[in-house]
Amino acid sequence: MVTIRNGYDAKPSSSSSSNLIKCLPQLISIFFLMAISFYGGMLVGMHLQVLPVDNTSNAYTTKSVANNADIQKRVEEEVQRRMETIKLEAGAVAAAENKSEKVESGSKNARFPKTVEKFATGIGLISKNDFLANFDYGIPKPPSKRAHESDPGKDDVIILYGGKSSLPSTNEEETMSVSADSIPPHLTAQEATQNCGGLNVIFTDTHDGLDQCIAIVGNYESYHIQRWMRIDGRRTGSRMSAKLPLYPVGRGLQTNGMDKFSAPEDMHMMQNQELLRTYFDQLDDTIRILKPKAASCAGDDNTVIVMVCNTGQSDLLINFVCSADARGFGDIVREKVLLFATDQGMLDIAIGLGMKAFYNEKIFEKMPEKEAGRYGDHAFTQMMYAKVVSVQLINALGHDVLFQDVDLVWYKNPLPFFHDKMNPLYDFDMFFQDDGARSLRYAPYSANTGFYYVRNNLKTKFLFRALLYQGDMVLSMTSHQQALAALLDEHSSLTGLRVKTLNGVDFPGGYHYHRKKEIDFMKDIATGKHIPYLLHMSWTTNKNNKLHFLKQMGLWYAQPACESGGGVDEAKKLKDGENLESACCSAKPLITCYFRDKPSIIPCDDSPMIDKGKSKPFW
Repeated sequence: MVTIRNGYDAKPSSSSSSNLIKCLPQLISIFFLMAISFYGGMLVGMHLQVLPVDNTSNAYTTKSVANNADIQKRVEEEVQRRMETIKLEAGAVAAAENKSEKVESGSKNARFPKTVEKFATGIGLISKNDFLANFDYGIPKPPSKRAHESDPGKDDVIILYGGKSSLPSTNEEETMSVSADSIPPHLTAQEATQNCGGLNVIFTDTHDGLDQCIAIVGNYESYHIQRWMRIDGRRTGSRMSAKLPLYPVGRGLQTNGMDKFSAPEDMHMMQNQELLRTYFDQLDDTIRILKPKAASCAGDDNTVIVMVCNTGQSDLLINFVCSADARGFGDIVREKVLLFATDQGMLDIAIGLGMKAFYNEKIFEKMPEKEAGRYGDHAFTQMMYAKVVSVQLINALGHDVLFQDVDLVWYKNPLPFFHDKMNPLYDFDMFFQDDGARSLRYAPYSANTGFYYVRNNLKTKFLFRALLYQGDMVLSMTSHQQALAALLDEHSSLTGLRVKTLNGVDFPGGYHYHRKKEIDFMKDIATGKHIPYLLHMSWTTNKNNKLHFLKQMGLWYAQPACESGGGVDEAKKLKDGENLESACCSAKPLITCYFRDKPSIIPCDDSPMIDKGKSKPFW
């Protein structure tokens, strides 16, 4: 705002400053002339003062002439030295003024005009790997161990400086002024951010071939991205068209018109109300029974391993326990795992295996006993809700939680990884296995909810309460993975929750097993060249295929009698003091080939292809 006093503008205009700079050479010339006159007069005065006069002859003596020559020489040298100093000082002033003219906001040499100087004064580039190594937001790298060093077209990070005080001490002028080739300077992460009081980070990518633009608006602060697309916003399912104007949309809308984050319908709200009513009606009794069980699992490290299973998935659970016995983890599993059984048959199997288990028939009365037929069907969705409740309860009781699905096998005990205070990742609140998918609905963490670790604190308790109360979103999306992914992003912004996506090399899953570009990595695992913490058989359509893949990878230890719910019958045969291990567990892996184009511990050359027309043998 400009203040007017006595008819004059109290704020000097930019044109006045510009005119002053243009007159600088003339001012310097005048300054030189004045300095020469001053020192010249000084020289004359000194000359007259030091020359002695012979009063008798009115002439200089020979001695006086000699002294005069010496003094004159010294005076001239002093004048020359002082004149050189004046020149250097004047040159420095001119250079500073010239630099100021170059980088002044709004000048023709500035990168950004004065109209955006409060949020864009300078710009720089940082190597993406360097940036993420210094500012780890927890987002996943490419799943392959061989692909993360370079990401063509996304190798660098662009940093904008919102004021002159935030500019880096090095390369300050280059960040602000246009150079001959107009390329911003390339800085290290530490150099680029050394004067940044705060750092707002935006993650962006192009999906579905969408030609996107990014607008940064100097305005009241927002920590969310507002998304616009060229669609007909008045019509559900509208596809993107270049002929349509830009319209505000949600984060899950795809170019084909499908919305992965549409609001839940009323029926989902009603279903969630019933589930929450049952939850709160039974909460006091649940806590009374669950609290001592959880405490017995927590032990000195305060960590409870939570698993959820029904009879239909029981053979996968049996295999996990049997594989743990065979690989030397049996005692840890029986000590640390708290199984949430969702039906009586599963409870009987858990007791037969010597596991600690919790079952409340009133809470789980509507849970399916059979396995899901496919990803996202009704049985699958109901079990996803059970997985939300189980983790929320143990977290609310004050314990750290390692949640894992039943379709995985440990190669190494993963708990020390999360308990090691020397681990550079120790300060994160939550750790997730990398799902491998990079679709909009799992952004930005691509968190797989079949294996994750939760530290107990106020931030994680708040997160899981929110997930529980938003059960209608779980029901609507048919998976708690998508709902939790959205909340992870929201709570990392809202409360500063720190989420880390684990390295796929150490915690591989179905992405690695099924993708052909990971064939060498899977061969390293099959041959023992690389030993990860576990292998999670995700990205698999149904339970039968999970069994097939685990068997040919040498990761199956459950006897045939205990497959397909057979563990229930075996559990009923047990007498006092007996357990299911003798009937259900093999000390060595039971290897069977099914598909020659899928990873296997031995060549399966005589087996058929499962991915016909687009595959080749694994070995």
